[in-house]
Amino acid sequence: MHQDVPDLSAKHLRSIVALARFGSFIAAASYLGISQPGLSRIIQQAEGLLGVALFLRGTRSVTQTEAGRDFIPVAERLLGELAQQTRRMRALDGQMRGQLIIASLMSISHHVLPAALVEFRQQHPKMFIQVREGLGNAVLEDVRSGVADIGIGNATSVQQEIAVETVVEESFYVVLPAGHALAGRPSIALAALADVPLVSMPIESGLRRAIDVTANTHGVVLDHSLITNQYASLFGFVASGLGATIVPATVLPPADDPAFAIRPLTPAITRRIGIMRQADRPLPEPAEIFLTLFRPRFLQATRGMAR
Repeated sequence: MHQDVPDLSAKHLRSIVALARFGSFIAAASYLGISQPGLSRIIQQAEGLLGVALFLRGTRSVTQTEAGRDFIPVAERLLGELAQQTRRMRALDGQMRGQLIIASLMSISHHVLPAALVEFRQQHPKMFIQVREGLGNAVLEDVRSGVADIGIGNATSVQQEIAVETVVEESFYVVLPAGHALAGRPSIALAALADVPLVSMPIESGLRRAIDVTANTHGVVLDHSLITNQYASLFGFVASGLGATIVPATVLPPADDPAFAIRPLTPAITRRIGIMRQADRPLPEPAEIFLTLFRPRFLQATRGMAR
């Protein structure tokens, strides 16, 4: 027996990796779906079991100690290997008829992903499916570590061990409440939104950063008056008349929704997104099957529309 091996669980490892990725207890707890005090207790337990501090807690952010920087890659590797071995054992044991794990940007999982999953589920009703929603870095790390079979996320600054396919560049659009004063324009200039309350994603979101960078470049100060991290809430707030929003094409509401007016944004804001997988590992068969259903919807959604 290895009595010097700490009694760390997968819960400890996932919490450590999430906190290292986000550098914030609030963001990491939200990603894991647990409370901030709960995450703090798990990290304290892990540090107690290891006998070292992994993180330095600041008033605004969390940084890794030297021991933390050494341990994080180990935790990521252990999680990836555990996920892969679990899938293999379950397949051999017949407990599952296969498994599909997808890491996805929240903007993709809002509309595009569900439509493809519905058809996939109809064709393969015994398949176990897990969708891991997150920000760009979290999606990339899930793929790199082997936790996810595929990822749909930002296609820029990707490491060599990640293969990216079906890369598309999608435009951002302005979504207004029906009847808004700006709805009569064929397109909307960013400067015209300076006096319009905006319903926006949090500042740590890649979408929000892209919007703010473009606004700063053109000397426009935007009024992000209402912040939410859920797209369903975001569009509900817009439909209620609480403000307008700026979102990429893949997030646009259905074309026949009378609650909204959607217009192109000028100057254009775009982002590059694609489908990611580990470069040195063949795709599992469930992932291959799913992508044949997902790719056409993905390409169609990124084209966007105005109405």
